[in-house]
Amino acid sequence: MLHGKMNVDWQQRLDFAKLRTDRVDRANKMLHKYGIGSALLYDWDSQRYVASTFNHPYSRHHPVHFSLFVRDAGFPYIHASRGLDESRVREDYPWLEGRITTDEELLQPGVLRLRPQADNDKKWKRSAEQIKAILKQHGVADLPLSNDFASPHFTNALQAAGIKVVDGNAWMQEARMVKTEAEIELMEMGASCNEAGYAALVRELRPGMTENDARGIMSKAILSAGAEYIEGWVTNSGPRAAPRSYNWSDRTIRPSELFGIEACHVTYCGYKVCYDRTFSIAAKPTELQNAIYQVAVDMQHRAAGFLRPGLTTHEVVKLRPTPKPVFRTMEDIHKFRAGWSGWSNHFGGMGMAHDEAPYCTLEEPPITLEKNMIIAYHTTLWGEKDGVAIENTYRLTDNGCENLCKWPYEELMVIGL
Repeated sequence: MLHGKMNVDWQQRLDFAKLRTDRVDRANKMLHKYGIGSALLYDWDSQRYVASTFNHPYSRHHPVHFSLFVRDAGFPYIHASRGLDESRVREDYPWLEGRITTDEELLQPGVLRLRPQADNDKKWKRSAEQIKAILKQHGVADLPLSNDFASPHFTNALQAAGIKVVDGNAWMQEARMVKTEAEIELMEMGASCNEAGYAALVRELRPGMTENDARGIMSKAILSAGAEYIEGWVTNSGPRAAPRSYNWSDRTIRPSELFGIEACHVTYCGYKVCYDRTFSIAAKPTELQNAIYQVAVDMQHRAAGFLRPGLTTHEVVKLRPTPKPVFRTMEDIHKFRAGWSGWSNHFGGMGMAHDEAPYCTLEEPPITLEKNMIIAYHTTLWGEKDGVAIENTYRLTDNGCENLCKWPYEELMVIGL
């Protein structure tokens, strides 16, 4: 991360025009590979990838608008409203000139609406016919159209219009697997927003505050640093981390406890990393707390030591670190009594979405890791009264990996004094 987040006239910083066209080029390459002529995209991250439109978080749960991406035709078609005034859409997205449509050109019936079936059928049929006309215009009407999350009504209407509909997720996930240098820089900027949040916690968090107070402190700092939004939280103090609770509460944070906090997927210009840290509250950690913490640190170091291009996702799963505490006596072993879960000790791809490709699971075909793929590794461990969580996001380099998360984690940090 060489530059700041603002643009200036005295440095060549992020070239967003190139970022947009690079993503479209990558998407086209994948459509050719899969033999697909066009794509109906409801998924907001996928739409942002090819159209570079802002994705308001509430729209993720209310699929109203889609983008129609046509192979080798440049940027996709979008609707003129997209929850905004039409003039604002045209002002915000000048690169989509000639691709911004109205109901007369590309009707977009909302998926979640209480409408009579006859009205549904009429609107979906009209939209399907409009899509067919656009595909004919670009010479791809006879090729499959991919569909990610459309309504069954829409799928039926498209098929009735003579369009072959296929799954629309695999090619998009593959398109987004290998990141450009600009995408990685945006992920680092997202990480830096998260680090502003951790710095605020160090300055402001005190015993007697609640987990919700901690979220408030971090939120203000993260958003002030330029982040678009935070997808969620995992905030655990004391026994709520033994085992870990994947939520947050109004529990009061007390001295001598361990406190773990993850501002889940802080997003900057559409990109995010996974980032988790644990702190000791207002007291030097006990020997047992340090022991649990150092096991988690060791697991992160082992993961960073083997992640590299050429490895397959199946090999990553088989190499996944397991806790290896080292104690001098049986009494030490009984005192430790630590627990861990495989679900909380996992690898997953990151980028525009949490847990995107490459998927590190034995349930899917193996993927060979390449330079500039991004993998997050999450380690969770707990004792009787405390728990530790550490998560870093790694970029694969020529022959290893680089940690994009710069907040120190090798020693248990004391805050709240």
